[in-house]
Amino acid sequence: MYEEPLHIPTDLAFVGEDRFCIGYQILGSCDGLFCTSSDFEDLFLWNPSTTELKNFPPLGINLHLKEEGNDFSYGFGYIECQSDYRVVEIVENKCNNCYKNDVSVYSLRTNSWKMIQECPNVNLLDQAGKFVNGKLHWVVADPDRYRVSGWNSTWFITSLDLVDETFGDVVLPDLDYNYLDCEIGSSGGSLCFFSYSKIKTDVWVMKEYESWTKVASIPSKNYDAWPIFISQNDEILVHDGSSLVWYNTRDNTFVRPVNQIHCISANNFSVYVESLVSLNFLEED
Repeated sequence: MYEEPLHIPTDLAFVGEDRFCIGYQILGSCDGLFCTSSDFEDLFLWNPSTTELKNFPPLGINLHLKEEGNDFSYGFGYIECQSDYRVVEIVENKCNNCYKNDVSVYSLRTNSWKMIQECPNVNLLDQAGKFVNGKLHWVVADPDRYRVSGWNSTWFITSLDLVDETFGDVVLPDLDYNYLDCEIGSSGGSLCFFSYSKIKTDVWVMKEYESWTKVASIPSKNYDAWPIFISQNDEILVHDGSSLVWYNTRDNTFVRPVNQIHCISANNFSVYVESLVSLNFLEED
């Protein structure tokens, strides 16, 4: 059963804070490192434990597309066989009423960007990619299937293998299609899928790759139950619209931690474990 931690929440001061910037966004996390941005223009890698901050070289090629309001998303992961961290940027590029997506990959080892194959013809759902099993994953919608069959049936998960840089599809859980929204997450090295309705949030975990297990249906009101973290005992840390609560899947009870962090958006949360990984260690090889 969940026990109240002995320590209180700790604020991590971002060393790149700029009073002229509208806001910083977390675009992904991996091995105690954060990929962040200032208004989705300047990108950084940040290690809060060592206070290191690394600014990415400018990409430039997709900046005008983002300024024109096109959808875009990021992902951040690690390639063990190459000892390299990679950041992926996908930007929607509308051309003659057709959709395509430009895909760029940043390598920490080379400190440079490169363009790779176009992402399949899908609509991004403005969610950061989740890194699991060497692949980044996004929930996307197929515009062709949308025109034929309606909204819910168009969603699926696309993945990008960071080693061979190829896209593939991941099967969805066996959903009841009465949901209003969905997103993916990662917890404990497993891919997660959350589907939201007016009365509940269903939580699925891929404990074995390509095999989903439903671990909870969290009661909610107007789908204000956004999972943040799933423990090894399937206890779920949930954002309820204003604060955090633990949901016990065994007896369907809620416990509100004494030490609270109040935040109106669940998108501002990310799981963090302290790390001494240096942002410059690859350059020292």
